Amino acid sequence: MATETDQVPDPIHVQTAGAPGIAGRAVVVFAEETRLPKLRRLKPGFRHCFAYLALEQGWVGLDPLAHRLEIKGFPNWSREADLAAHLRRLGQCALTVPVLEPPRRLAPPLPFSCVETVKRLIGLHSWRIRTPWELFLETRKICLDNVHYLFYMSKH
Repeated sequence: MATETDQVPDPIHVQTAGAPGIAGRAVVVFAEETRLPKLRRLKPGFRHCFAYLALEQGWVGLDPLAHRLEIKGFPNWSREADLAAHLRRLGQCALTVPVLEPPRRLAPPLPFSCVETVKRLIGLHSWRIRTPWELFLETRKICLDNVHYLFYMSKH
């Protein structure tokens, strides 16, 4: 995927830097792909999630897999690019969300999962968000993308 998205077009028009309670922005991506049979009971199209975080030096991708956490840097991607729109044009379900300043208290002690990793990355503390679909519904409420509708494709 690095070669397809090295040239991310269209700068985002939402300013988040310096806004109260917002530390930056991230792009959360929801995916169908899973190699674990146990996860096939989850909603089609929402069986895994991962995120890209905008940094001063570009973007960093965090993909929490069942056996490890993959972290990859993408310094050639413009920090101001509308990465979510680009990923949606490639057929991905992607949302730009603010990275919130979480409350200064212990996050709910839930098992390590892709959802829990993304929630902590973007500053969401919630007992009720446990699946990628529930995370999608919650992140849709705080989405920074300038779109009137967000849809997903189900393979079933």
